[in-house]
Amino acid sequence: MSRKETQSTGDKPEKIVTKYDKKVQRRKEEKERARRDERVGRIIGIALLAVLVCIVASFPIRNYLTVNGTYIKVSGENVSRVEFDYHYQVASSDYINQYGAYLSYFGLDLSRDVRTQMYSDTLTWGDFFEEMAVDNIGREKALLKAAKEEGFTYDVAADYDEYREQLKEAASEAGTTVKEFVKQLYGAYATEARVKPYVQNGMYLNAYVDLLRERLEPAQEEIQEYYDNDKASYDSVDYYLTSVDAELPTEPTELADPVEETEGESEGEEGTEEAYKPSEAEIEAAMKLAKAEADKKEKTVQADGELNTNKKRSAVNSVLRDWLFDDERKAGDTAVIEDSTLHRYYVVCFEKRYLDETPSSDIRVVVTAGDNGQAILDEWKGGDATEESFTALCEKYNDTSVFSAEGGLLEAVTPSGLPEELGDWVSESGRAEGDTAVISPASEENTYVVYYAGSNDPEWILSIRNTLLSQSMTEYMDTTVGEIDVDDPKENLRYLKVRAEEEAAAASEAQNGGSEESGSDETSGESGTSDAGAEASGESEGSSGESK
Repeated sequence: MSRKETQSTGDKPEKIVTKYDKKVQRRKEEKERARRDERVGRIIGIALLAVLVCIVASFPIRNYLTVNGTYIKVSGENVSRVEFDYHYQVASSDYINQYGAYLSYFGLDLSRDVRTQMYSDTLTWGDFFEEMAVDNIGREKALLKAAKEEGFTYDVAADYDEYREQLKEAASEAGTTVKEFVKQLYGAYATEARVKPYVQNGMYLNAYVDLLRERLEPAQEEIQEYYDNDKASYDSVDYYLTSVDAELPTEPTELADPVEETEGESEGEEGTEEAYKPSEAEIEAAMKLAKAEADKKEKTVQADGELNTNKKRSAVNSVLRDWLFDDERKAGDTAVIEDSTLHRYYVVCFEKRYLDETPSSDIRVVVTAGDNGQAILDEWKGGDATEESFTALCEKYNDTSVFSAEGGLLEAVTPSGLPEELGDWVSESGRAEGDTAVISPASEENTYVVYYAGSNDPEWILSIRNTLLSQSMTEYMDTTVGEIDVDDPKENLRYLKVRAEEEAAAASEAQNGGSEESGSDETSGESGTSDAGAEASGESEGSSGESK
């Protein structure tokens, strides 16, 4: 510490300072400086200790607030960061698992952060998943409230024990600990204990939803009535078909449009010559010739055309649907139908229309690679040879990354939804419950060890039942959940801000549009038009309320 010289400023006479006095004063100052330095050192030491204690303590405090504090509010209920992250991870994982094969077409690269990639012009994929998570939280909380008010009970203990075992196995297969695996699954702040209530809520609600489905399942009378009002969507048709394509010119003819020669006009990208585009007159002439050929084929289409059987309306070419499913259509009716887009004529002969009553099937399948299918079946035959023991084999041999059906069970399948050889076996006449086979399709590397578990309702009944049940569940959810309000005072959710800006822009556009109409009317001299702007303004204010 540097010494500071001081001068007396008092009113007393100045004292003569001797060498002794200077020596005594110097010692006194040194002692005082030492005491001052010691006090400063102690204060600094205490301050540093306090800072360190605060820093160390702030980690658990911040972590506690993050884990247990309110991240957002959904429908008036507090949601912690852990709870939000859990639902975000579940929602995004479910979506990616369901649509993963198509996401690259949407521009999503799963090897990069989804929050940096655009889902729309204004929202990132992260925003999209956050919005989905909030909706799921709102629905879950509303359903939990409804279930508890009803007094619904369900013991999740067994389900949770099974979940923990699956968690351990998955973590082991991933080469990591359960602790780290839980973080990978549910977010950085997740632990097994912290996410336990949310996992158990899901199990409880799954049981409650199963109960709701039982209550809301439509009766056979409702299914029949639905079919009677929309038969064309469920009926099948058999018909003969052939087609005649118009032979369009590949170079100009006398019917070509006149063109001006322009340098480089006939060259496409990288200097390649573009394919010739026929004129309307050339297309019309080619279609006329094709029509004449099609008219000739109409007389022999039933003998020469290709027979198409059991075709649903959704599977029929769009230009043929209305004709084939016309209620007045009779066996033997023929037609020549134009397809102007593909420059083609279809020649069609109607055979019959009917409701396919073929039962669907329940089967259990082991999907395996190589030639060990027979060994797996022999193992089953050497044991109890029951459906239960076959289920155990499915769980033993099925690779869940390839085929994840629980117990290998596929319910209500139809031949058209299976590999051809497997479909043929399932639909074979006389097929009985307990039948088994090893099937190796020529077009696949997989081998199927299959157990026939019995027949089920026809496809049309299953389809209508699912449609009606889905409608009833949607109506129930709309009534039970209602509007999902989100309170985000800390602005953690970017999508809310984007949505609010979009609504404000739309309201502003509506207001400006109303003002322009008002101005236009005033110019035209019509009376009573000055209220248009006020009306638009009122609509704008009405639309700028709370956003979802």
